[in-house]
Amino acid sequence: MDDMALAPADVLVAMKLVAHPDRAASVRQLGDELGMSKSSVAYSLRRLNALGLVKEESGGRRINKLALRDFLENGVRWVAPARLGDFELGLPTAHTADVLARNFVGDADPVVMPLAHGPVRGRAVSPLHPLAPKAAAQDERLHRLLAVVDALRIGRARDRQVAAKELRSWL
Repeated sequence: MDDMALAPADVLVAMKLVAHPDRAASVRQLGDELGMSKSSVAYSLRRLNALGLVKEESGGRRINKLALRDFLENGVRWVAPARLGDFELGLPTAHTADVLARNFVGDADPVVMPLAHGPVRGRAVSPLHPLAPKAAAQDERLHRLLAVVDALRIGRARDRQVAAKELRSWL
């Protein structure tokens, strides 16, 4: 495989693995849960493995927590830049999500991952990957992780600092 640069799909697959570290999900299961094709998941796992972020082992996969955390804290905003859009319905994300909202008092500008029939109206954040909002709606742990990643992608310095602290509790 010539292209070993990380893609947003790779980050989504890695976040799914982080959300459920004790589960040895097959490529098919990961694809079904993320709404991705098996080949896309397999290519993502291959890139994550080649870059040392995930290691294939006899019992399944092991996440290189230090390397993945370093990438997310310092590089995800360049691999998957975020843009704020118009007001839409969606899932709360970044500083609006429950996982981070307790750290921000008085921030009245909600942001969301766009999702038809979502529970919150706010400024739409371009999703990490087009399939991320739907996958997050079906998996609360993944939703919390993606909200932290969105805070790293769009947040001001203080938001990024709080998100990095939360990320460290996962990795």
